Amino acid sequence: MYRTSDLYLSAYLKAKGHKVRCEHGKKCTFVFLSSVSTDINDFFNDGLISVTRFKNAIQDLKTLIFNSEG
Repeated sequence: MYRTSDLYLSAYLKAKGHKVRCEHGKKCTFVFLSSVSTDINDFFNDGLISVTRFKNAIQDLKTLIFNSEG
């Protein structure tokens, strides 16, 4: 299990196909249940991903944040 509040890292991981959920405290923490360590390393070392997939993942995560508040 991996937790982060980094929107762009989370969008990258989502665009790579990882399932995500949002846990709310003071702010959303994105939770990934699968192994993401290789993709995290890729993110921090200029890994390539489709711009469209990345943009769509950001939009999906923002929707997840605002639709699950409360």
